[in-house]
Order: sequence, then structure tokens, then C-alpha cells
Amino acid sequence: MVAEDEHFKWKYVRDAFSDWQIYLALWMYWGIVCPLYGTSLFLPSIIRELGYTSSTAQLLTIPIYITAAVLAIAVAWYSDRTGQRSPYIFTCMLAIALGFIICISASAAGNLPGVVYAGIFIAVCGIYPAFPGNVTWLSNNLAGSYKRSAGMAIHIGVGNLAGAMSSNFYRSSDAPKYILGHALELAFVGVGLVSVAVLRWRYQVINRKRAAMDLGEFTEEEQSEKGDRASTF
Repeated sequence: MVAEDEHFKWKYVRDAFSDWQIYLALWMYWGIVCPLYGTSLFLPSIIRELGYTSSTAQLLTIPIYITAAVLAIAVAWYSDRTGQRSPYIFTCMLAIALGFIICISASAAGNLPGVVYAGIFIAVCGIYPAFPGNVTWLSNNLAGSYKRSAGMAIHIGVGNLAGAMSSNFYRSSDAPKYILGHALELAFVGVGLVSVAVLRWRYQVINRKRAAMDLGEFTEEEQSEKGDRASTF
């Protein structure tokens, strides 16, 4: 841990804009939020195009979201208990990828609405548990408070541009199979999985280097100035 400077300096904002981990974490964020926005905006339409009526399509979204909410609470609890973020994020993102692979395969085969629904179900059940961990993991690795505030603003603000992208994934011309939409979501998930793995690896390398450093090399004031780059962090 490191003592946090209570006085605002523009340096902390510049540090946030130049921090590699924020931009790498953005790809993780997009890998979760693109599917989140895509399914949220178009899930009823996708289910309706599978042959269900509008009212039935709306009702069929309920089991998906209830299950996803329960899983989100369970994953958050276990993640907090174990003090780990990346394994849970990675596993949930694998579920998202699996869900979209099922959707693409079933849509390409045709006449398998139940299988497509199952794929969407699995994907959504991966999206909602992954999202809180993705935000928390980066927040835990930024210090002090002003850099963390600026960093999270960049992470969430730029990350939510995923909504603008994913709103164009599911085109009416692609109905009812929406293979292009599912494929684009899967591509973002794939890049997100890579970013999670790289972030985890880089954090492990940094932690090993800091464990070998002399903690008395810098004063407490110097450590505070370094923020998350301090040897004590």
C-alpha cells in the first residue's frame, strides 16, 4: 500500500492519460460491454426473429436476466473472498465467447431457435458477472485518489463508446440469423480475453520486481508521489 496525496495536482491527471494499464484494460472493458449493449438492445428482437411473438420474446428475456443477476452476486462474493479478479473475469468472458459461438453455429445451421436462445442465455450469464470485476480490478491497481478518479473516468467514459459500436452490429438486413452481429461480439470478446491475460501477466511481473526492491530506497513522501508505481504498492 502507499499513502495517498490529498492535494490535487494536474500531474495525476497526466499520469492517468499516459498509463498503459488503462488503455489495455479498455479492451477488456469493450470485450464485456459490447456484448452487454448488444444483447440489451437487441435481445427481444433476436428472440422475436426466432419465431416467438413480441410478448413471448419479452417474457423469454426474464429467466436470462434473473439467472445473470444471481450469478453476478455469487461471482462478486467469491471474488472478494479469494481476493482475485482476473480468474473470474476470464472465466466469465470464456462463457460469453462460448455463448456467441453457439449462436453463430446454430444460426448458420438454421431452424434451431432453442439452441440460439441457449447461446444467448450463456453469453448474458457471462456478461453480468464479468462487468463489476472488470471495473474493480483496474480501480484496485490505480493510486492515489486523483489518478484513480481520472483513470476510471477514462476507462468507463471511453469504454462506454462500445454502446455506439454495438448498436450497429445487429442490422435489420441480417435478420433473423444475425451472424455478423454475433461474430463482431465474439471478436471483441476474443480481444478482451487477450487483454485480461496480458494484464494479469504484466501485474505478476511488476509484483515480482517490487518484491525484490529495497523498500527503504525512497522516502514515504516520494512513495506517495509515485502512486501505483511505488515499490510499496
